[in-house]
Amino acid sequence: MKTSYELADYQLSGSKAVQVATPVGITAIGSYLPPTKLTNDDFKLVNLPEAEKQLFVQKFGMRERRFAKQESLGEMGVKAAQNALDRYGISPLDIDLVLVTHSCKDMHRLTPPIANFIQTSIGASNACSFNIDNGFNGFLPTLFTAASYIGSGFYNTVLVVATEALLANEDCADFASLLIGDGAAAVVVQRVNPGDGLLGFHFMSWECEKAATLRIDRGYSLLSQQYEIKPFMRIEPNSLEVDVPKLEKYLPFTVNMTLDKLNLTARDINLSIFGQQYLELNRTWANNLGINYELVHDTIAEYAAMKTASIPVTIDHAVSCGKLNKGDLLLLADQGANWSFASAVIKWCL
Repeated sequence: MKTSYELADYQLSGSKAVQVATPVGITAIGSYLPPTKLTNDDFKLVNLPEAEKQLFVQKFGMRERRFAKQESLGEMGVKAAQNALDRYGISPLDIDLVLVTHSCKDMHRLTPPIANFIQTSIGASNACSFNIDNGFNGFLPTLFTAASYIGSGFYNTVLVVATEALLANEDCADFASLLIGDGAAAVVVQRVNPGDGLLGFHFMSWECEKAATLRIDRGYSLLSQQYEIKPFMRIEPNSLEVDVPKLEKYLPFTVNMTLDKLNLTARDINLSIFGQQYLELNRTWANNLGINYELVHDTIAEYAAMKTASIPVTIDHAVSCGKLNKGDLLLLADQGANWSFASAVIKWCL
C-alpha cells in the first residue's frame, strides 16, 4: 500500500516497517515523578515578558514540570521499575534482562551504565543489563529491542526503564529550559496472547542538520543557582523555524509506514501518544495524520518534555485516568534530534 507521503521527501533511510510475528507486549507499567514542581515563573533568568507568558502556554503548553532536585537518574529509574513490578505482581527474580535509556548525562556517573545499578537495586539477580543510547528518541527503539529478545526466544521477561534528570543539563537562563521536565517510567515486556501487544513498528534515522546537542559548555545551573561548566543541552539558533517544518512531516511518515504495514488507518486507532515536545507540534502531527486531538493523550501542561521518559510516563497517565483500556489500539510515535523517528501500534492488554 502506498503511504500518504512521497518517499524522497520524508523518508530518512530505506528502513522497512515490521509486522511483529511473535505476540509480545507490555505486561506491567509504572512511573515515578519527583515531588518538586516548578512553574514557568520559577525560571527567573529566562524573564519572559508578561505579555509573552500566555502566548508561551498557548503555543508550547507547559505550565509546570517536575525537578529531580536531589535524585539521580538511577534512583528515579529504580522507583519507576519498582512501581511497575509492585503494581502488577512481578518478581524481580523473573526478569531476564534490564534495558535502560536516557538522553541526559549524570556528571557523577558517566560510566558504568546505570542499567547495572537499577538491576542490582531492584534485586533482579537472575538478569543481565545494559543501556541503549538513542538520544531523545530512546524509549521506542529500546522497546523494539526488548520485543526482539523475547521474540527470538532468548529471554522471557525484559524490563525497560526510561529515566531523565534533564533539568540538570539545562541552562536555566535559556528559554529552552522551559520546555523540559524530569521523570522516569518502566515497562515489563513478555509474551502475550496472539493478537495482543506490539503489532508493528517503523524506525528510521539519518545524520542530518544539527538541531540539538548535549555538549560541555558554560551555563546557569538550576541546582547550584550559579554558572558552571558541564554538559548542557543546546538547541541550535533558529531550530524552531528551520527544523519544525521537517518534523511536521517526518513523524507522520513513519506513522503511515507502520499503519500501512498493518493495513490500518488512523481511524482504527483508539488513542495516540506522541513525543511530548510541545503542544503546537503535537497538534500539527495529529492534524497531518487526520487524527482528532480528543483521541490524543498528552501530559505537556503537567510534566513538560521528559524526552525518553515522556511516552511511557504518558502511557501510565492514560491508564490511570481511564483513557487507555484493555483491547484499545494504541499508536505511539516519537522523534530525536539530527534525526531519528519511530512509531508503533500496540493492542493494549492490561
